[in-house]
Amino acid sequence: MREYLILFTRSVIAYFVLLFFTRVMGKKQMSQLTYFDYIVGITIGSIAAVASVDKDINVFEGSFSIIIWSVLTILISEVTLKNIKIRLWLEGEPLVIINDGKVIYKNMKKARYNIGDLLMQLRDKDVFYITDVEMAVLEPDGKLSILKKAQKSTLTAEDMNIKKPKPRMMVDIVLNGNILSRHLQQINKDEQWVIKKY
Repeated sequence: MREYLILFTRSVIAYFVLLFFTRVMGKKQMSQLTYFDYIVGITIGSIAAVASVDKDINVFEGSFSIIIWSVLTILISEVTLKNIKIRLWLEGEPLVIINDGKVIYKNMKKARYNIGDLLMQLRDKDVFYITDVEMAVLEPDGKLSILKKAQKSTLTAEDMNIKKPKPRMMVDIVLNGNILSRHLQQINKDEQWVIKKY
């Protein structure tokens, strides 16, 4: 029974240290993570897992290791925000892969990116012919940004001189049966408006 209590305590400590530093390190969408960010996240998670279950490692030593990794990650993030050269060196830079419907093989080789990956990502964007692409850029996170040639682009309301109403942002005003006053303030409404409306 004592072992389970120790395991529980270690897990709770590792969990909250990990939770705290993931909040401090900031929010990034998975799609915004660089390969390095992804590896650092896995490493920090692995340290937390080992610290919570390995009896040979002091839970505070494991937590200290999480702190070191997190602080280094935060410092690197701050440096890359302020220094573009370091950011490009650490995260990589976007590479033009297609220009005017022609593949730039030199850049593909530089990125260790093959034609199969290129064709798959083009199909994922509903592009089936390389010649339909004005420009394709391989982003540092591995995603492909595509600009289709003008004659292959999707027709828009602007192209047809159609005036569309301005889009409005949807805001939750009731959640789990509770009125969200802060959200009502954003749209210049009050609780009486909600009651009358619904």
